[in-house]
Amino acid sequence: MVLTGPCLYDRDMNSSREAVPSTVRLFPDYADTVLWFNEPIDYDTAQLSDALTHELSQWEQSYYEGLNQDYEWKSPGLASRFGAEGERLAQRVAEELGDKFEIELVTVVEDVPERKYRASGPALNPQAAKVFDALAVEIKEFEEEVLRAQEATRRGESTGWYAYAPLSNTVFTPQQPNN
Repeated sequence: MVLTGPCLYDRDMNSSREAVPSTVRLFPDYADTVLWFNEPIDYDTAQLSDALTHELSQWEQSYYEGLNQDYEWKSPGLASRFGAEGERLAQRVAEELGDKFEIELVTVVEDVPERKYRASGPALNPQAAKVFDALAVEIKEFEEEVLRAQEATRRGESTGWYAYAPLSNTVFTPQQPNN
C-alpha cells in the first residue's frame, strides 16, 4: 500500500477531540475507478449506491473521451462540462459517506480548482460509510506501524521491514539515517 497525504485521524483516538475527517480523492487516473483512499477503491468495494456508481463511471469515461491523443482536452466545453459534473458528483459522494469524510475533487481542468466537499450530516449510505470507516482504520493502523518502524530504525533496531526488487533479486532493509 502506498501512503500519500497527511494522517487521517488525530493520533489519540481516545481523546475528546473530534477526529479529523478522512479525505477521499475523486479523480480519473486509468485505474477503473475515480475513488482514491490512499489507493484506488474499486466501485464494488466502495458500496456507493448503484446510481452514483454508474454516474462516477460515466464521468470517468467522459474524461477519456474528452482527451485527444496528446492527453489535452478536445475542447474547452468538454473540459468545462467535465469539471462541473465532477463538482456535482463530489458533493453526492460526500453526502453518501457523511460528515466524517471530505471529498477532494481533482479535475485536471484549468478553470476548476481542486476543492473539498463535505456533507453537513450523517451518511446517506451507511453501508458505504462503514466500508470507508474500515478502510480508514486499516490506513491508520498501517501509518502507526510505519511510524513505529521509523522510530525503531532511528534507534538502530531491526524492524522486519524490507523491500524486494525481483528483477535484481535484491533485498533492501531500512538503514539508520545519517545525521
